[in-house]
Amino acid sequence: MFAPGFDAKQRNVLVKIIVKDSSEERINLHLSQCKELYDCRAFACVVPPIAIVRSPHRFSFLVMPLWGYRFRASDLDTVQGVMDFIRCMLTGLSFLHEHRIAHRDIHDANILVNWYCYHDVERNTVQQELRRQIRSRTVTYALFDFNLSLQLPPGTSLKTCQRPASEGLLGVGLYHPDDIYQGQPYYNPFAYDVGCLGFMFIHNLTDAIPAVPMLAPLFGKMTTHIVDDRFTAAEALEFFRRIEAEVSPETLQSSVTLQPDYQRMHDPKLYWCRTSPEFRSLWESHFPPPHTWRFRLFRWIASTPNGFQILAFTRRILRL
Repeated sequence: MFAPGFDAKQRNVLVKIIVKDSSEERINLHLSQCKELYDCRAFACVVPPIAIVRSPHRFSFLVMPLWGYRFRASDLDTVQGVMDFIRCMLTGLSFLHEHRIAHRDIHDANILVNWYCYHDVERNTVQQELRRQIRSRTVTYALFDFNLSLQLPPGTSLKTCQRPASEGLLGVGLYHPDDIYQGQPYYNPFAYDVGCLGFMFIHNLTDAIPAVPMLAPLFGKMTTHIVDDRFTAAEALEFFRRIEAEVSPETLQSSVTLQPDYQRMHDPKLYWCRTSPEFRSLWESHFPPPHTWRFRLFRWIASTPNGFQILAFTRRILRL
């Protein structure tokens, strides 16, 4: 439950009721101690908590700055806008994972932009002004909403962390990778986050690949079904920074029309085909490999509820 308001400094804020002593409250308490979230010069692209007010009851009030409008691909109409969005998302996820926070619910509605307008303004006027702000590079995107998130101990490995696979079913499933659908007993929530973000990029941003072909190998390494080969968030951010450094100013200012397409998430050829044959040959190592016969067999067995239960039990006992 959310409610807008003003704080003592007359700043626009958003108040959310959260469960007292919950993981969400502990995570926001931790984030409130992170200076990066309150420094505009080094902002980590995670919506910062302003305060947590504990009530005498079983809930607390989480106070956040009022940000506006969830992410919509249609608002990005230049290559620069696409690159800024990708950088913000990878920065935010890398920051969370550095603090061993797995978001576990990455999707469009959990991304905000630090610009808003009152609702009595016509929708077309709002959209035009937001696009103008995006083109002027005065907006920032950030991840928020940690009601399904999990914070693990500081020494937890981002590469080998394991949690019960049933936890992967939490949240909106639109961008979920294949990590839990073959009866696996465990999954890596940090790799899962990267896969979710990668599939969100593929779904929304593929039309920018002709202008910046290196986005294809980035997306490929973020979403490969071989989890051990998947980029961490920090590796994806570092790879993206190298891409960004090579893009010309003329390319950044060029127009792009984004048309989201679900099919691209299920067939990497649909976005890799936006690059040249020579490029695909050069970056073949970053193309997601085809599924093995074992993967396809497990997926077929798990396609029914009973089959999934039997397979999950068998894999857990035999450690397959």
